[in-house]
Amino acid sequence: MTQKHMPRMLSVMVPFPYSITSNAALTDAEAMMKKHNIHHLPVVDNDDIIGIISARDLLKAVSLGHKLDDIDGLEVGDLVTHRAYMVDINDPLSKVLTSMADNHIGSAIVLREGDIAGIFTAIDAIHHHIKLLQSVFNPNTPDDLIA
Repeated sequence: MTQKHMPRMLSVMVPFPYSITSNAALTDAEAMMKKHNIHHLPVVDNDDIIGIISARDLLKAVSLGHKLDDIDGLEVGDLVTHRAYMVDINDPLSKVLTSMADNHIGSAIVLREGDIAGIFTAIDAIHHHIKLLQSVFNPNTPDDLIA
């Protein structure tokens, strides 16, 4: 039997993620997330990583019965999570998953030599786990034989 190696972030991340600037309107962030069917955007100003904003952050900004475009003057920078979880492209998946689970983190910005190379989210982890399960277990096994 061959020994399998722990995947590195390079093999599981989504490369070249969309990003947004801190002075962008919240409606711009919402529109970008909807257009690309994503839930996290790194926030970058002048090639510096400021943090990350998520769809959940946008929801927190909205009071019941209001829409994002009702909130005048708020920009991405007003809601950005400045202490975003950042990992190296060569970090092992197990280390990143452990940290994300232990600290209730929904996403990680993946860096290569200090620059954004990708993003890895809890949804990406689920997709990776599905592939692993499908490679280990026979998907054609009747449900009643599994229990």
